[in-house]
Amino acid sequence: MKHFSMKARHLLPVSLLALGSLAVTGAQANTSLNIGAVPTGTGWFFGISEGARVISANTPYEITVRETGGTRENAIRLARGELDLAFTEALVGYEMFNGIGRFEDTPNPEARLLYWIAPSTMHWAVRQDSGIETFEELNGERFNPSSIGGGGEYITELVFGILGIEPDFQRMRIDDAAEGVIDGRLAGFSYNGVPPIPAFTEVHSSRPLHLLSLSDEQVGMVTEELPFLASTVIPADTYRDMPEATSLGIYMGVAANSSLDDDAVYDMTKAYWENHEQVAASFAPADGVTPQTVIDNATFPLHAGALRYYQEIGLDIPEDIIPPEAQ
Repeated sequence: MKHFSMKARHLLPVSLLALGSLAVTGAQANTSLNIGAVPTGTGWFFGISEGARVISANTPYEITVRETGGTRENAIRLARGELDLAFTEALVGYEMFNGIGRFEDTPNPEARLLYWIAPSTMHWAVRQDSGIETFEELNGERFNPSSIGGGGEYITELVFGILGIEPDFQRMRIDDAAEGVIDGRLAGFSYNGVPPIPAFTEVHSSRPLHLLSLSDEQVGMVTEELPFLASTVIPADTYRDMPEATSLGIYMGVAANSSLDDDAVYDMTKAYWENHEQVAASFAPADGVTPQTVIDNATFPLHAGALRYYQEIGLDIPEDIIPPEAQ
């Protein structure tokens, strides 16, 4: 998957914290922090957990990974102070910070980015026995747009809206959608994740799937309006005997509120990148992602603690992602 450009960022459409963790400092040991993740059983849950493990092993902070419905739920809970850290994606971060789109009524101008983990890939799949070969043939069909509350659901709605695709959306969790495809109640389902997605592998073994592929024209239509997405390819045989499919990807990472202690965030960001080879060894999609990737693809401001680390290693930080509290 190609890296998003600096230009793309400018083209984008216009409980109290657990254990008092927002006031922790780097001098305190064994401080518990939590991170809102995604449903268990997905590749992303493992990737998030690997980052949390590396940080916990190399800082005074013990990161607990919590299962959630996905990035939208995480953003809402982060704004409420129910999470210390939140798994997020480029579009969610942009919208919650600016108070637009899904977050028009629940903005969080205190949202800040720590780091991107890896790009995630949209999967749109149908049962092979449905006879559906193209996106246009989804019109009127019972189709799950992705797990309720997740970023994949929203991306599917945006992409299908641009392409004029109008399925009969059936909204549910990914495990329920998988069952619906297997028993024939659904023509197909989708998810934004790291291939191979376990749920797709499992369904494919019970009821063979076909991955829908975007045409070059469709990719162009979508990325012109949604420049935070980029064309990506799901390689042939990622799922048994399936040909390659052209899809769309988006960067996924970790966010916090600006009130999370700067020293704590600095320590966590530094520990993550200084031990990044361990994350990449266990979670292959993270391989090749660097601190420069974060700077080039940030869609909302960096946390002041993360900013300190990126400046310390000599990166040039654009003014638009320097948080107000650090200016």
